[in-house]
Amino acid sequence: MQTLQYFYETTLKNTIFLDRKVTISAKKTLLLGPRKSGKTSLILDHLTHYEKKQYLYLDLSDERVNKLEIAQFLEDFIKKNPIQLLVLEHFDFSFEVPVVEEIILTSSTQHSPLKGFETVILYPLDFEEFIAFDKKHFNIEHLFNLYAHQGTFAHMTQESDQNTHRLVQEMLHLILGHGLEFLVYKRLCELQSTRVSLFQIYNYLKTLTKISKDKLYAITASLEQQKLLFWVEKYQSPSFAKKVYPIDFAFKNALTLKKDFPKLFENMVFLELIKRGKEVFYEEGIDFFIPAENLAILCIGFSTKEAIELKIKKLLPTFWALHVKRIEVVTLSSENAFAVEGISFSILPFWEWALQL
Repeated sequence: MQTLQYFYETTLKNTIFLDRKVTISAKKTLLLGPRKSGKTSLILDHLTHYEKKQYLYLDLSDERVNKLEIAQFLEDFIKKNPIQLLVLEHFDFSFEVPVVEEIILTSSTQHSPLKGFETVILYPLDFEEFIAFDKKHFNIEHLFNLYAHQGTFAHMTQESDQNTHRLVQEMLHLILGHGLEFLVYKRLCELQSTRVSLFQIYNYLKTLTKISKDKLYAITASLEQQKLLFWVEKYQSPSFAKKVYPIDFAFKNALTLKKDFPKLFENMVFLELIKRGKEVFYEEGIDFFIPAENLAILCIGFSTKEAIELKIKKLLPTFWALHVKRIEVVTLSSENAFAVEGISFSILPFWEWALQL
Protein backbone atom coordinates (compact mmCIF):
# COMPACT_ATOMS: atom_id res chain seq x y z
CA MET A 1 0.00 0.00 0.00
CA GLN A 2 2.95 2.37 0.58
CA THR A 3 3.72 2.56 -3.15
CA LEU A 4 0.12 3.42 -3.97
CA GLN A 5 0.00 6.01 -1.21
CA TYR A 6 3.20 7.63 -2.48
CA PHE A 7 1.90 8.06 -6.02
CA TYR A 8 -1.53 9.11 -4.80
CA GLU A 9 0.05 11.97 -2.87
CA THR A 10 2.51 12.96 -5.62
CA THR A 11 1.69 16.23 -7.38
CA LEU A 12 2.05 15.93 -11.14
CA LYS A 13 3.63 18.81 -13.02
CA ASN A 14 1.92 19.76 -16.22
CA THR A 15 4.29 21.34 -18.73
CA ILE A 16 3.09 23.81 -21.35
CA PHE A 17 0.42 21.99 -23.31
CA LEU A 18 -1.07 22.88 -26.65
CA ASP A 19 -4.37 21.37 -27.69
CA ARG A 20 -4.38 18.27 -29.85
CA LYS A 21 -7.19 17.22 -32.15
CA VAL A 22 -7.67 14.10 -30.03
CA THR A 23 -9.40 14.54 -26.68
CA ILE A 24 -10.35 12.25 -23.81
CA SER A 25 -14.11 12.40 -23.34
CA ALA A 26 -15.36 8.91 -22.46
CA LYS A 27 -15.49 7.69 -18.87
CA LYS A 28 -13.47 4.63 -19.87
CA THR A 29 -10.75 5.24 -22.46
CA LEU A 30 -8.04 3.05 -24.00
CA LEU A 31 -5.47 5.51 -25.36
CA LEU A 32 -3.21 3.96 -27.98
CA GLY A 33 -0.28 5.41 -29.89
CA PRO A 34 3.45 5.11 -30.43
CA ARG A 35 5.76 6.17 -27.65
CA LYS A 36 6.53 9.92 -27.59
CA SER A 37 3.32 10.71 -29.46
CA GLY A 38 2.04 12.82 -26.56
CA LYS A 39 -0.21 10.44 -24.61
CA THR A 40 1.14 11.48 -21.20
CA SER A 41 0.85 15.20 -21.97
CA LEU A 42 -2.75 14.68 -23.10
CA ILE A 43 -3.54 12.85 -19.83
CA LEU A 44 -1.83 15.43 -17.61
CA ASP A 45 -3.86 18.15 -19.26
CA HIS A 46 -7.02 16.10 -18.71
CA LEU A 47 -6.17 15.72 -15.01
CA THR A 48 -6.25 19.50 -14.52
CA HIS A 49 -10.06 19.17 -14.52
CA TYR A 50 -9.93 17.10 -11.31
CA GLU A 51 -9.00 17.82 -7.72
CA LYS A 52 -5.84 16.07 -6.54
CA LYS A 53 -7.58 13.48 -4.35
CA GLN A 54 -9.98 12.53 -7.12
CA TYR A 55 -7.46 10.64 -9.26
CA LEU A 56 -4.65 8.10 -9.01
CA TYR A 57 -1.99 8.18 -11.73
CA LEU A 58 0.34 5.19 -12.14
CA ASP A 59 2.99 4.68 -14.80
CA LEU A 60 3.57 0.92 -14.87
CA SER A 61 6.85 1.38 -16.75
CA ASP A 62 8.27 3.28 -13.74
CA GLU A 63 10.95 1.11 -12.12
CA ARG A 64 9.66 2.19 -8.70
CA VAL A 65 6.31 0.53 -9.39
CA ASN A 66 5.91 -3.12 -8.41
CA LYS A 67 3.19 -4.46 -10.70
CA LEU A 68 2.53 -7.48 -8.49
CA GLU A 69 1.92 -5.17 -5.54
CA ILE A 70 -0.30 -2.93 -7.66
CA ALA A 71 -2.36 -5.87 -8.88
CA GLN A 72 -2.78 -7.15 -5.32
CA PHE A 73 -3.73 -3.94 -3.48
CA LEU A 74 -5.10 -1.53 -6.10
CA GLU A 75 -8.78 -2.39 -5.72
CA ASP A 76 -8.70 -2.08 -1.92
CA PHE A 77 -6.81 1.20 -2.14
CA ILE A 78 -9.41 2.69 -4.47
CA LYS A 79 -12.23 1.66 -2.13
CA LYS A 80 -10.52 3.42 0.80
CA ASN A 81 -9.97 6.72 -1.03
CA PRO A 82 -12.26 9.12 -2.94
CA ILE A 83 -10.72 8.17 -6.29
CA GLN A 84 -12.94 9.00 -9.23
CA LEU A 85 -10.39 8.48 -12.02
CA LEU A 86 -7.70 5.79 -12.35
CA VAL A 87 -4.91 6.24 -14.91
CA LEU A 88 -2.68 3.28 -15.76
CA GLU A 89 0.03 4.18 -18.26
CA HIS A 90 1.86 1.42 -20.17
CA PHE A 91 -0.81 -1.05 -19.11
CA ASP A 92 0.08 -4.58 -20.26
CA PHE A 93 -3.26 -6.26 -19.51
CA SER A 94 -1.56 -8.68 -17.08
CA PHE A 95 -4.18 -8.05 -14.38
CA GLU A 96 -7.83 -7.06 -14.24
CA VAL A 97 -8.72 -3.39 -14.02
CA PRO A 98 -10.51 -2.64 -10.73
CA VAL A 99 -14.00 -1.17 -10.60
CA VAL A 100 -13.80 2.62 -10.66
CA GLU A 101 -16.02 5.30 -12.18
CA GLU A 102 -13.49 6.56 -14.75
CA ILE A 103 -10.44 4.80 -16.21
CA ILE A 104 -7.74 5.77 -18.69
CA LEU A 105 -5.42 3.02 -19.92
CA THR A 106 -2.51 3.69 -22.28
CA SER A 107 -0.45 1.38 -24.42
CA SER A 108 1.94 1.75 -27.33
CA THR A 109 0.78 -1.59 -28.76
CA GLN A 110 -2.46 -2.17 -30.63
CA HIS A 111 -5.01 -4.20 -28.66
CA SER A 112 -8.43 -5.60 -29.36
CA PRO A 113 -11.22 -3.26 -28.22
CA LEU A 114 -12.06 -3.55 -24.52
CA LYS A 115 -15.70 -3.94 -23.58
CA GLY A 116 -17.05 -0.65 -22.29
CA PHE A 117 -13.94 1.32 -23.37
CA GLU A 118 -13.63 3.89 -26.13
CA THR A 119 -10.42 3.29 -28.09
CA VAL A 120 -8.60 6.51 -29.00
CA ILE A 121 -5.46 6.60 -31.14
CA LEU A 122 -3.03 9.48 -30.69
CA TYR A 123 -0.54 9.82 -33.53
CA PRO A 124 2.30 12.33 -33.59
CA LEU A 125 1.49 15.78 -35.00
CA ASP A 126 -0.22 16.33 -38.32
CA PHE A 127 0.63 19.49 -40.23
CA GLU A 128 -2.14 21.58 -38.69
CA GLU A 129 -1.05 20.59 -35.16
CA PHE A 130 2.58 21.29 -36.05
CA ILE A 131 1.63 24.84 -37.02
CA ALA A 132 -0.12 25.27 -33.65
CA PHE A 133 2.98 24.00 -31.82
CA ASP A 134 5.34 26.35 -33.63
CA LYS A 135 4.94 29.86 -32.18
CA LYS A 136 8.04 31.41 -33.78
CA HIS A 137 7.25 31.32 -37.50
CA PHE A 138 4.30 32.58 -39.49
CA ASN A 139 5.18 32.11 -43.18
CA ILE A 140 3.34 28.95 -44.28
CA GLU A 141 6.02 27.83 -46.73
CA HIS A 142 8.73 28.26 -44.10
CA LEU A 143 6.62 26.24 -41.65
CA PHE A 144 6.33 23.50 -44.26
CA ASN A 145 10.12 23.43 -44.69
CA LEU A 146 10.52 23.08 -40.91
CA TYR A 147 7.93 20.32 -40.84
CA ALA A 148 9.68 18.42 -43.63
CA HIS A 149 12.95 18.63 -41.70
CA GLN A 150 11.82 18.11 -38.10
CA GLY A 151 9.06 15.57 -38.63
CA THR A 152 5.94 14.86 -36.63
CA PHE A 153 7.03 14.32 -33.01
CA ALA A 154 6.08 17.29 -30.84
CA HIS A 155 9.26 17.50 -28.75
CA MET A 156 11.31 17.96 -31.94
CA THR A 157 9.66 21.34 -32.52
CA GLN A 158 11.51 22.68 -29.47
CA GLU A 159 14.94 21.61 -30.70
CA SER A 160 17.47 23.27 -33.00
CA ASP A 161 17.89 22.03 -36.55
CA GLN A 162 21.38 20.75 -35.70
CA ASN A 163 20.02 18.34 -33.07
CA THR A 164 17.18 16.78 -35.05
CA HIS A 165 18.95 13.75 -36.54
CA ARG A 166 20.73 12.86 -33.30
CA LEU A 167 17.54 13.19 -31.26
CA VAL A 168 15.57 11.00 -33.69
CA GLN A 169 18.24 8.33 -33.44
CA GLU A 170 18.22 8.53 -29.63
CA MET A 171 14.43 8.31 -29.55
CA LEU A 172 14.38 5.25 -31.80
CA HIS A 173 17.05 3.53 -29.73
CA LEU A 174 15.01 4.29 -26.62
CA ILE A 175 11.94 2.69 -28.20
CA LEU A 176 13.60 -0.19 -30.07
CA GLY A 177 16.94 -0.74 -28.35
CA HIS A 178 20.21 -1.22 -30.22
CA GLY A 179 19.68 -4.72 -31.55
CA LEU A 180 17.80 -6.54 -34.25
CA GLU A 181 14.52 -4.63 -33.92
CA PHE A 182 16.27 -1.33 -34.58
CA LEU A 183 18.17 -2.81 -37.55
CA VAL A 184 14.94 -4.07 -39.13
CA TYR A 185 13.17 -0.75 -38.61
CA LYS A 186 16.12 1.21 -40.00
CA ARG A 187 16.00 -0.86 -43.18
CA LEU A 188 12.25 -0.35 -43.55
CA CYS A 189 12.70 3.40 -43.09
CA GLU A 190 15.33 3.36 -45.83
CA LEU A 191 12.70 1.80 -48.13
CA GLN A 192 10.18 4.55 -47.34
CA SER A 193 7.22 4.76 -49.76
CA THR A 194 8.39 1.84 -51.91
CA ARG A 195 6.92 -1.54 -52.73
CA VAL A 196 8.70 -4.20 -50.75
CA SER A 197 8.30 -7.80 -49.63
CA LEU A 198 9.54 -9.23 -46.35
CA PHE A 199 11.48 -11.81 -48.35
CA GLN A 200 13.53 -8.96 -49.86
CA ILE A 201 14.12 -7.56 -46.39
CA TYR A 202 15.17 -10.97 -45.13
CA ASN A 203 17.69 -11.46 -47.96
CA TYR A 204 19.22 -8.07 -47.22
CA LEU A 205 19.39 -8.46 -43.44
CA LYS A 206 20.90 -11.93 -43.47
CA THR A 207 23.99 -10.43 -45.15
CA LEU A 208 24.41 -8.20 -42.10
CA THR A 209 23.32 -10.33 -39.16
CA LYS A 210 21.89 -13.65 -38.09
CA ILE A 211 18.10 -13.58 -38.46
CA SER A 212 15.35 -16.08 -39.23
CA LYS A 213 12.25 -15.44 -41.31
CA ASP A 214 10.06 -16.09 -38.28
CA LYS A 215 11.99 -13.52 -36.24
CA LEU A 216 11.68 -10.95 -39.03
CA TYR A 217 7.93 -11.52 -39.32
CA ALA A 218 7.53 -11.21 -35.54
CA ILE A 219 9.48 -7.94 -35.45
CA THR A 220 7.59 -6.35 -38.33
CA ALA A 221 4.27 -7.41 -36.77
CA SER A 222 5.36 -5.76 -33.50
CA LEU A 223 6.39 -2.57 -35.31
CA GLU A 224 2.98 -2.46 -36.98
CA GLN A 225 1.18 -3.03 -33.66
CA GLN A 226 3.17 -0.15 -32.15
CA LYS A 227 1.97 2.13 -34.98
CA LEU A 228 5.60 2.69 -36.00
CA LEU A 229 5.01 1.17 -39.41
CA PHE A 230 2.19 1.00 -41.97
CA TRP A 231 1.66 -1.21 -45.01
CA VAL A 232 -0.50 -0.14 -47.95
CA GLU A 233 -1.90 -2.80 -50.27
CA LYS A 234 -2.50 -2.56 -53.96
CA TYR A 235 -6.25 -2.18 -54.48
CA GLN A 236 -7.99 -5.58 -54.59
CA SER A 237 -4.58 -7.27 -54.85
CA PRO A 238 -3.50 -8.34 -51.33
CA SER A 239 -0.92 -10.80 -52.68
CA PHE A 240 1.02 -8.01 -54.47
CA ALA A 241 3.98 -6.29 -52.82
CA LYS A 242 2.89 -3.68 -50.28
CA LYS A 243 4.20 -0.15 -49.89
CA VAL A 244 5.84 0.68 -46.57
CA TYR A 245 5.50 3.94 -44.63
CA PRO A 246 7.15 4.79 -41.28
CA ILE A 247 5.19 6.76 -38.66
CA ASP A 248 7.43 9.77 -39.35
CA PHE A 249 8.52 10.81 -42.83
CA ALA A 250 11.70 12.39 -41.39
CA PHE A 251 13.06 9.12 -39.98
CA LYS A 252 14.81 8.08 -43.20
CA ASN A 253 16.83 11.30 -43.39
CA ALA A 254 17.80 10.87 -39.74
CA LEU A 255 19.04 7.30 -40.32
CA THR A 256 20.75 7.51 -43.70
CA LEU A 257 22.53 10.00 -45.94
CA LYS A 258 20.49 8.90 -48.94
CA LYS A 259 17.88 11.56 -49.67
CA ASP A 260 14.73 11.09 -51.75
CA PHE A 261 12.35 13.99 -51.31
CA PRO A 262 9.55 12.58 -53.54
CA LYS A 263 9.39 9.50 -51.29
CA LEU A 264 9.46 11.67 -48.15
CA PHE A 265 6.69 13.82 -49.61
CA GLU A 266 4.55 10.78 -50.42
CA ASN A 267 5.01 9.52 -46.84
CA MET A 268 3.99 12.96 -45.57
CA VAL A 269 0.75 12.89 -47.56
CA PHE A 270 0.02 9.33 -46.42
CA LEU A 271 0.32 10.30 -42.74
CA GLU A 272 -2.18 13.12 -43.17
CA LEU A 273 -4.64 10.56 -44.54
CA ILE A 274 -4.08 7.83 -41.96
CA LYS A 275 -4.36 10.30 -39.06
CA ARG A 276 -7.85 11.10 -40.31
CA GLY A 277 -8.89 7.46 -40.37
CA LYS A 278 -8.83 7.01 -44.15
CA GLU A 279 -8.55 3.49 -45.57
CA VAL A 280 -6.10 3.84 -48.45
CA PHE A 281 -4.70 1.65 -51.21
CA TYR A 282 -2.34 2.24 -54.10
CA GLU A 283 -2.80 1.55 -57.80
CA GLU A 284 -0.58 1.67 -60.84
CA GLY A 285 0.24 5.34 -61.37
CA ILE A 286 -1.88 6.37 -58.37
CA ASP A 287 -0.19 7.02 -55.03
CA PHE A 288 -3.35 6.68 -52.93
CA PHE A 289 -6.83 5.46 -53.75
CA ILE A 290 -9.70 5.84 -51.26
CA PRO A 291 -12.53 3.71 -52.68
CA ALA A 292 -15.02 4.82 -50.00
CA GLU A 293 -14.79 8.34 -51.44
CA ASN A 294 -14.09 7.48 -55.11
CA LEU A 295 -10.98 9.59 -54.59
CA ALA A 296 -7.51 9.27 -56.10
CA ILE A 297 -4.53 11.25 -54.79
CA LEU A 298 -1.32 11.98 -56.66
CA CYS A 299 1.80 13.31 -54.93
CA ILE A 300 3.73 15.48 -57.35
CA GLY A 301 6.08 17.76 -55.46
CA PHE A 302 7.73 19.80 -58.17
CA SER A 303 6.13 19.99 -61.59
CA THR A 304 4.44 22.45 -63.93
CA LYS A 305 0.69 22.59 -64.40
CA GLU A 306 1.17 21.40 -67.96
CA ALA A 307 3.17 18.33 -66.88
CA ILE A 308 0.63 17.50 -64.18
CA GLU A 309 -2.29 17.76 -66.60
CA LEU A 310 -0.45 15.56 -69.12
CA LYS A 311 0.09 12.88 -66.46
CA ILE A 312 -3.57 13.07 -65.46
CA LYS A 313 -4.70 12.56 -69.07
CA LYS A 314 -2.52 9.44 -69.37
CA LEU A 315 -4.16 8.05 -66.23
CA LEU A 316 -7.76 8.67 -67.35
CA PRO A 317 -8.37 4.99 -68.33
CA THR A 318 -7.26 3.91 -64.85
CA PHE A 319 -9.51 6.50 -63.21
CA TRP A 320 -12.49 5.33 -65.25
CA ALA A 321 -11.81 1.66 -64.43
CA LEU A 322 -11.76 2.49 -60.70
CA HIS A 323 -14.89 4.69 -60.93
CA VAL A 324 -12.94 7.64 -59.57
CA LYS A 325 -14.98 10.82 -59.24
CA ARG A 326 -12.36 13.16 -57.74
CA ILE A 327 -8.62 13.59 -58.21
CA GLU A 328 -6.49 15.55 -55.76
CA VAL A 329 -2.97 16.41 -56.85
CA VAL A 330 -0.78 17.47 -53.93
CA THR A 331 2.15 19.66 -54.96
CA LEU A 332 4.57 22.21 -53.59
CA SER A 333 3.72 25.05 -55.93
CA SER A 334 0.99 24.59 -58.53
CA GLU A 335 -2.66 25.35 -57.98
CA ASN A 336 -5.57 24.74 -60.31
CA ALA A 337 -9.02 23.17 -60.61
CA PHE A 338 -10.84 21.74 -63.62
CA ALA A 339 -13.04 18.85 -64.77
CA VAL A 340 -12.61 16.21 -67.47
CA GLU A 341 -15.47 13.94 -68.56
CA GLY A 342 -17.27 13.97 -65.22
CA ILE A 343 -14.16 13.79 -63.04
CA SER A 344 -13.19 16.82 -60.94
CA PHE A 345 -9.54 17.68 -60.49
CA SER A 346 -7.91 19.91 -57.90
CA ILE A 347 -4.23 20.79 -57.75
CA LEU A 348 -3.11 22.26 -54.43
CA PRO A 349 0.14 22.87 -52.55
CA PHE A 350 0.51 20.57 -49.54
CA TRP A 351 -0.12 23.25 -46.92
CA GLU A 352 -3.50 24.14 -48.43
CA TRP A 353 -4.48 20.54 -49.07
CA ALA A 354 -3.60 19.37 -45.53
CA LEU A 355 -5.41 22.24 -43.83
CA GLN A 356 -8.65 21.59 -45.71
CA LEU A 357 -8.79 17.84 -45.03
